[in-house]
Amino acid sequence: SKPDITQYRIDLDGREQKLDTIAALITHGEYERAIAFCNTKNMTDRLAGLLKMRGISCEAIHGDIQQRIREKTLEKFKRGEIKVLVATDVAARGLDIDVDAVFNYDVPDELENYTHRIGRTGRAKRHGVAYTFIATITEGIRMDDIVRNTKAEVQRLRYDADGCLMLVEDGK
Repeated sequence: SKPDITQYRIDLDGREQKLDTIAALITHGEYERAIAFCNTKNMTDRLAGLLKMRGISCEAIHGDIQQRIREKTLEKFKRGEIKVLVATDVAARGLDIDVDAVFNYDVPDELENYTHRIGRTGRAKRHGVAYTFIATITEGIRMDDIVRNTKAEVQRLRYDADGCLMLVEDGK
């Protein structure tokens, strides 16, 4: 049976909107446990720091962080002491934790990474949600590619004039 995951792409006007958007979704979405994926170690550190500054409990995990510390962070995450894990693909390999939401802060470079990432949610008969942020033309092209190749049903969200996220109907 296929996992029950609602997939969204959020089309943004530039990278600056990514932080506000993820912070708003985490704050208002009532997710107990979420993973935000970044493509680089540098970005995971930056994003974790920025989310902390906004009062969101989170930690970064990536290949440069000592195994011991990574394991400690994961234990905290499993116990619900940390709400958001900001991770690279490498660090999240073999992570057997069911999360409420997955955020692709960066669009993954590899198709299979997209599938791995979103597969962290919607497990064990529970409903999951995955958001992918599109802030550049390149990211849009990569996402179109992913959708075409995975045949995923991805719903588009955009901000309206009042700053509310709205579903975009694809002219159907």
